[in-house]
Amino acid sequence: MNPRGVMALTVLGLGYGTGVLRLPVHGWRPTTTEDGIGPLTVRHYWLDVSGMPLSRAETVQTALQSLPDLFPPALAVFRRVRPGPEATRPGDLFTVLMSGVRRGRVRVAEVTPEHFVLQTLRQHSESGTLEFRVDPLPDGDRLSVVSRMRSSSWFDRAAYLTGVGIVQRMTWETGLRRVQARVGGRKMAHGTSTQEWP
Repeated sequence: MNPRGVMALTVLGLGYGTGVLRLPVHGWRPTTTEDGIGPLTVRHYWLDVSGMPLSRAETVQTALQSLPDLFPPALAVFRRVRPGPEATRPGDLFTVLMSGVRRGRVRVAEVTPEHFVLQTLRQHSESGTLEFRVDPLPDGDRLSVVSRMRSSSWFDRAAYLTGVGIVQRMTWETGLRRVQARVGGRKMAHGTSTQEWP
């Protein structure tokens, strides 16, 4: 293949990977695990905190309202589609730029005093939900993120197995640490688990 052909394929690949060349057909349609392929992957990231001065409901709101500021730009950039200073609420849409190259979209599907849920939308690399929650412990509280997803394509599944999964872990562990820094208290422990079902 001549150099121009290689260059054209490279540009097309980068354009698709970044979402620049993808048409937004049904791009805001919610997706569920049934829309994905491969195994159902449940990832659980948690951080245990003692002496947290805010209530659980206040902590949930702090995490939700701080969503665009919880992650280093090299890992993920969240941008709310609805501009303005109003608080983020159910139904709000976010665009996400993951690792500087992969675009995704999510919707705030549910908010309660104990948790909030983000639902993936078309063009996200995964299909399913992501839940941030705060649960009581005997000596403190547990901040956790529970991701219930299937890959949106075999390409995305291969990417997850060859490095994207590590980036996701770094992203959500960093997010939990930044929530804890905002709400106060002392970190006691943290951990991660992953389970997969056909």
